Amino acid sequence: MPGANRRTESTRQLEEDALLERLAAQPLFAELDAADLERVARGARLRRFASGEPLWFAGERAAHFAVIATGVVQIRQMTLTGDGIVVGLFRAGEAIGLSAALEHGIFPADALAIGGQVEVLWLRADALDAALLGSVAIGLAVNRALLQHTAALRAKIDIVSAGTVPRRLAALISYLIERFGHPAGGDAIAVGVNLNREEIAELVSARAETVIRILSRWQKAGWLTTRHEGFEIRRADMLQRILETPGHAD
Repeated sequence: MPGANRRTESTRQLEEDALLERLAAQPLFAELDAADLERVARGARLRRFASGEPLWFAGERAAHFAVIATGVVQIRQMTLTGDGIVVGLFRAGEAIGLSAALEHGIFPADALAIGGQVEVLWLRADALDAALLGSVAIGLAVNRALLQHTAALRAKIDIVSAGTVPRRLAALISYLIERFGHPAGGDAIAVGVNLNREEIAELVSARAETVIRILSRWQKAGWLTTRHEGFEIRRADMLQRILETPGHAD
């Protein structure tokens, strides 16, 4: 049926054009021309993940990597005792799984959607290999992505080495403000990352009960409030004061 085939080809072309537009809108690829975008996007697709759904698990072959279009992705490593350790949070515009894809290896950690639906541009490792051979611009974009990833992982080290649990919590919230915050009227700052208490405890390497107790006290003091879509910081200055006080104790 020629008519049906033409409609199928037209639909496929529209989908490919829409994906190229999404790819071009990512800061990572903003400097690529149309030809380079097409090379990177060969065989790519848009995928959606519900909150808590894995993009991949540690040990899976890294035939793809992902550029986050919307939402937040948590990278988590499991210990020998079966406990999860969050090693980084990544936001829209950032690439994850890139190092493993470049090495044609396996993913070293789990990647999980958190805080609501996540959309990613699912890109093929072999397409990236071929694209890198003929484009300096693509190579520079990959270098930028790797540097962003390293900075995000280094920030996690800064959080867990901040000292006492209150200082680690203050460091985490300050980090979330910097990466995900936006003004919410007056001095308030809204952070659209919906982390539960257990996830926060993993991020600061503390017991959930301790985290709950400290956050409850901060809420009663009016420093922050939780919302369905995340939380709102009303006294960021108090977080900074905790960070600047050596040996601040719970």
